[in-house]
Amino acid sequence: MTIQLFGASVSPYYERVLVFLDMKGALDQVELCSVPGGFKSGAHIEHHPLGMIPFLIKEDGSSLTESQLIMLYLDSVLIGPKQLPVNIDAAIQTQAIARVFDLYYGAAVKPFGAAYFGGEVDEAAMETARGGEIQKVFGYVEKYMDGGQHAVGTDWTMADAVLIVQLYWYHRIGQTFELPALARFPKLKSYWENINRCDYALRSIGRIETSYNNFSGKPS
Repeated sequence: MTIQLFGASVSPYYERVLVFLDMKGALDQVELCSVPGGFKSGAHIEHHPLGMIPFLIKEDGSSLTESQLIMLYLDSVLIGPKQLPVNIDAAIQTQAIARVFDLYYGAAVKPFGAAYFGGEVDEAAMETARGGEIQKVFGYVEKYMDGGQHAVGTDWTMADAVLIVQLYWYHRIGQTFELPALARFPKLKSYWENINRCDYALRSIGRIETSYNNFSGKPS
């Protein structure tokens, strides 16, 4: 059985796995699939009890959820350069960047994401986020960044897959809603300026645009 990855690139958590696979040179080693039966279907819930994406079906038919865990698994079983550094300190930095985004960033930008995708516009929550929550999270991310061309060290890692997708969405949503400028965060600002036109980023942006247009009913 081929390893199967389920989701859509409109989700930054799914798309980061695709960027990771692209960096690893392993996109052709995984079958990319739509969610069976649609979102929240019985088949979806069977593999992800919360009805979220992405989820992975392994070669033995068992499933795995959470993008960070999926990337760790695929980094171990697929052919290609390792995306988790061998050095323990660099490996911790890489995992920490992904963890900070997973635990804190989503909550910080939630008022903007909800409004961008057609939900309630909560101006009070947005102002609270602008006033401190987003800045705290970005400051936390920078704690684990080296400040060079790559997020950690001198090679591509899982942290780059996370940052490319999340920073793209931050800039995209920021065109509609005023968000704190990255100029306040020198490592993130320099990183994005260096990385946003690289091939991995451009391919990711193309996938996101296509997926978003499909999601919103716009022509591709």
